[in-house]
Amino acid sequence: MTSKIGKILVVLTGGTIGSTCSDGVRGIVGDSPYILIREFRQKYPDYSDCEFEVINPYSILSENLTCEVWTLLYQALNQVHTSAYDGIIITHGSDTLAYTSAAIGMLMRHTKCPIVLTASDRPPNDPASNALPNFRASVDFVLNGGVRGVFVSYRRNSDGLQVVYLATRLCSADCYADEFSSYGGSCFGVVCDGRFVPELSRLNPSTDSMNSAWPPISEKYVDFGARRVLLLRSYPGMDYSVINPDGYDAVINYGYHCATAYTAYAQKKLPSLLKFAETCHECGVNLWLGSFKSTESEVYSTQTDTERSGIKKFYDMSPEAAYVKAVLAYNLPGVDPDEFMRSCVFYESPGQEISYGV
Repeated sequence: MTSKIGKILVVLTGGTIGSTCSDGVRGIVGDSPYILIREFRQKYPDYSDCEFEVINPYSILSENLTCEVWTLLYQALNQVHTSAYDGIIITHGSDTLAYTSAAIGMLMRHTKCPIVLTASDRPPNDPASNALPNFRASVDFVLNGGVRGVFVSYRRNSDGLQVVYLATRLCSADCYADEFSSYGGSCFGVVCDGRFVPELSRLNPSTDSMNSAWPPISEKYVDFGARRVLLLRSYPGMDYSVINPDGYDAVINYGYHCATAYTAYAQKKLPSLLKFAETCHECGVNLWLGSFKSTESEVYSTQTDTERSGIKKFYDMSPEAAYVKAVLAYNLPGVDPDEFMRSCVFYESPGQEISYGV
């Protein structure tokens, strides 16, 4: 029998799961972020013995998220005495959920209770919304999952399963079916009938590994808007000459699936990544290319060109995790960015154990 008794801290940050709809327009109005808890109490009275303590550090639609907002969330979580709770649930907008989950996964990897982020496709008081099932699965995972760490809980549209993802591997939802996915292909598990069922995969860490005591990646105040990172995605016909890296501390170029990008010098009409590397060097900006596969022994000739140009490599990460990791690498006090980007901070690289700071 699954437990429905516990104490959970709920961190409301807005998003669709904290919104309401009026005249066909969704938005955050008044106390709309609190509707979720009221609707949950009404629909699931058998959870009456579960205590929710609620904080609301800010309320935004997540498309308006900035790195400075992560600073606010990090500050709010750092003030929490986690030993007083069975777990923490963070409600968030779905648009940038993969970015925030990666950030919290790395920043809060040391937390001794589970942290679950969740979102919804419609406002909680919409009968067609998945807000309440997603929140319920998050509660069940906190109470019955038996594993610490940072996760995302969201119902999969294709089969209705309540999927649990490792926070640093969540990939943004596609624009057609609004389906999230997991980098590497393996989710962490599912919640079924109130119980957590792990997915058995060599890419997933063991429960013993997840429950180990990891040190925090920073003991100091962090301002995530202080040093900026530019994220680029490779595409055919990309013109690097229109991109100005000046004012950034690093550029992350997420290449094609083989970690390749346009490097041809022959076609003078389109300055290549190699020419852009010269521009970055002149501006004192670090240029990174990935995501390379750590298991790949052979390389393409274009990749040898990028290596000779001083372009740095990163390995085995989703675009969201790579961007977030770079933001942390260049903003965390006392961190060597090269070492940080090479390490595995919180299972963002499938099949690899934590290596940073241990």
